Amino acid sequence: MFPFTRRLLQLFVISLVPLFLTLGAARLLTTDGFLTFEYGKPSFPPDLYGFTPEQRFILASTNIHYVRAHLPNDELVKQYLNGTQVFNEREVAHMADVRNVFQIILRIWQASLILLLLLGVVFAKSGERTAFASAIKQGGVASSGIILTVGLLAIFAWNTWFELFHRLLFVPGSWLFSYTDSLIRLFPFQFWFDATITLATISFVGGLVLALCGWHVQRQGLRFPEKALVSR
Repeated sequence: MFPFTRRLLQLFVISLVPLFLTLGAARLLTTDGFLTFEYGKPSFPPDLYGFTPEQRFILASTNIHYVRAHLPNDELVKQYLNGTQVFNEREVAHMADVRNVFQIILRIWQASLILLLLLGVVFAKSGERTAFASAIKQGGVASSGIILTVGLLAIFAWNTWFELFHRLLFVPGSWLFSYTDSLIRLFPFQFWFDATITLATISFVGGLVLALCGWHVQRQGLRFPEKALVSR
């Protein structure tokens, strides 16, 4: 492999690692397991407007499975409690937007995983295993640095971070709801703050683990010292 080609592919690997880690963490959070963990916290605020814990979990789980495309497009419209529709028109429209965004995120995560595996094969077949390990190491370090910055921003400037995040992904104002609306009752501020910190923690630790693994392979697997020196 030519040095220029090797470095270009390394930069591609480095850029893919943060996508793989952060979007993979987001995928892990859209599960009933995380919902159970979050709702089970003693500090998690109860619903003040009448949802029982069981109703709250079922409705929140329905939203999660809807977003993951496990449920039909009209599933949220069909949700009723005591003869009253649970989600209003604006809530249904916003969740459709969330579903579209999440499906894009899921495809990007899948593409990043496939590309990383293919690039790993390319490097291995070219006798450049240490070059790939070096790129994984650098990608892990970069991921941890980026996520640490984002996590600190979320902790110390939550309102600004939350608004910027939604402005980037959704139509302005489409994500603002009343405290009495079902979406806010199911997913209050505490849920999103905890989810953000959990995502940042998973991604940060994942970055460090990948960096350590890359460093170990680079250090122990120098079959071609002259190529390893170029890749550093």
